[in-house]
Amino acid sequence: MKKKNRRLAVVMVASIVAVIVILSVIVAMTGYQQFTNVLEQQYNDTAYEVAETALTYLNPDKLEGYLQTGQTDEEYDAILARLDDLVVSSNCNFIYVAKIDETDYMTTTYIYDSVNPATGFSRYEFGYVSRDVDPNYVDDLKHILTTGGRAEKYLYSYTESGAHTTAGLAVKDSTGKVVAVIGVEKSMTVLYGARSTYILWVASIAAAIVVLTLLVYLLWLNGKVIRPIAEITGEAQRFAIDGENPATSLKATENRYEIGVLASSILKMEAEIKQYIDNLTAVTAEKERIGAELDIATHIQASMLPCIFPPFPDKPEVDIYASMNPAKEVGGDFYDFFMVDDTHLAIVMADVSGKGVPAALFMVIGKTLIKDHTTPGRDLGEVFMEVNKLLCEGNGEELFITAFEGVLDLETGQFNFVNAGHEMPFIRRKGKYTPEKIRAGFVLAGMDMTRYRMGSLQMEPGDAIFQYTDGVTEATNGQNELYGMERLEAVLNRNADASPDKLLPAVKADIDAFVGSAPQFDDITMLCLEYKKMMNASDPNEMTVEATLENIPAVTAFVDERLEALDCPMKAQMQIDVAIDELFSNIARYAYDPSGPATVRVDVDQNPLAVRITFIDHGKPYDPLAKEDPDVTLSAEDRQIGGLGIFMVKKSMDDVRYEYKDGQNILTVEKRLET
Repeated sequence: MKKKNRRLAVVMVASIVAVIVILSVIVAMTGYQQFTNVLEQQYNDTAYEVAETALTYLNPDKLEGYLQTGQTDEEYDAILARLDDLVVSSNCNFIYVAKIDETDYMTTTYIYDSVNPATGFSRYEFGYVSRDVDPNYVDDLKHILTTGGRAEKYLYSYTESGAHTTAGLAVKDSTGKVVAVIGVEKSMTVLYGARSTYILWVASIAAAIVVLTLLVYLLWLNGKVIRPIAEITGEAQRFAIDGENPATSLKATENRYEIGVLASSILKMEAEIKQYIDNLTAVTAEKERIGAELDIATHIQASMLPCIFPPFPDKPEVDIYASMNPAKEVGGDFYDFFMVDDTHLAIVMADVSGKGVPAALFMVIGKTLIKDHTTPGRDLGEVFMEVNKLLCEGNGEELFITAFEGVLDLETGQFNFVNAGHEMPFIRRKGKYTPEKIRAGFVLAGMDMTRYRMGSLQMEPGDAIFQYTDGVTEATNGQNELYGMERLEAVLNRNADASPDKLLPAVKADIDAFVGSAPQFDDITMLCLEYKKMMNASDPNEMTVEATLENIPAVTAFVDERLEALDCPMKAQMQIDVAIDELFSNIARYAYDPSGPATVRVDVDQNPLAVRITFIDHGKPYDPLAKEDPDVTLSAEDRQIGGLGIFMVKKSMDDVRYEYKDGQNILTVEKRLET
């Protein structure tokens, strides 16, 4: 009992000590930081005041003449003497005026160098050249020389001269030209001494508070908390071990603050727990068994649905993403996608009537039958008729399935589909999602003689199909309002440019925001298929994609694949990749509103060996070569914005030409590969 007592006391005391120490550290560090920041800034401001004063001593018009001739005069000597007086009177370490080499900003030629004798350092003589500028100062030197102002950031460092702050200003001649930099280094050793004293005082006061608090706290803790709790703990341990009827040892603990209430509650609970445990044991065992089986069923169902994305990395023609959120441990919704053959991709979206384990089992049967009967070239209406007959056999539970299946031809973009009572899909065309009103047949497993008809539509590069179950549109909020088709269409078009893996989470987030805290009554399942590009089956050197920035990597990979077959030099390939990025991004930004197709063609000339890349779009006429080349001799601030990317393409390619013909923008670049 005493051992337990001591353990609780140690923990409680340790917690109090920890809180006091943490608070002390927070107060000390906060004060320390504020103290340091204010004084460091004051030191830096003082350094700049000294620099401004020293700047008035100089004759900037003579500085370049001194350096060119290597000779000084009486005025130079007088200024140096004044700077020597100033460095001592202002208690600075150094005041120097130097010419900075603007090629590397690492070479310094000293014109004036005044050194405080107290530092123990000697001055750099006139004309001394140093090549060891602190790299931390390079950006500030650039800023001073290019803007003619002061250093952009606060300069502080700790070197062999001790902790100090540095001020830097531009020295301009009468024409306004920056001819040198004046620097002032001011010591901050007094600041560091004051900070150390501050930390020592805070630590001492905190230690005194900890000791005093512990003495008072331990006396109160032992009499009012530790001893009563030890009695309660002992009784609880006894009951936990032998499970016998409650003892009367806790009666003496009653009426001692909340601890007395706790003692009475312990006595009452001990009497009730014994009876409750007997009843709970049997119920718990049964629930654990059912829970374990449902958990296994959940994992089995999840493993049956495709969950690796992207699922077909070798098929850049499409991008696909799907998700399912069951309302219970297992759900009746399912989705599927699979390659029927090398050029045909099938998608399936279905919803089994009912919820829970029966629906999940029926889902497994339906999913398996649909996939097994979808074969190359087979009419999808016949697939559903055969699946429907098999599902109707032995359907004693009278379950049914609403289902949608589609097969996309990756070469032509033709999308064949069949619908068995399922929701109408949304199709994205020209950057906008709209519901596709398609004829829906009767549900699967409803009547064994039901006939289904296959439909067809044409998908273009950039088109996408979004399919879902009724758990999306019938999601209900706390006011019993349905999410509905209008909200779904709105969120789809707010994210019309999103890829499938971004679109589905955006829709789910919008549903969650609408539903709020209301419970989920139905499974929420979604699938999005984006037709990204269409390969020209008769010409492998040509590719058509939607003109979007997201397709630049696909275009680059298409061209690089053909360059690798030519053993293209790495430098040339990098130049071509940069040109692709610039030219295709221009098409994506300016050709269409909002988007449209763009064709990229790669041709090879053998004598001499050269590659020719042609970009074709049907957008509004736009000649990127018409813009005047930028004047690269000007600084970045003085040049007009734009045109630099096309200029780089012109310089890196051997030929760049544009024409507008038959309603098409045609831009061709050529790069010779022979060295």
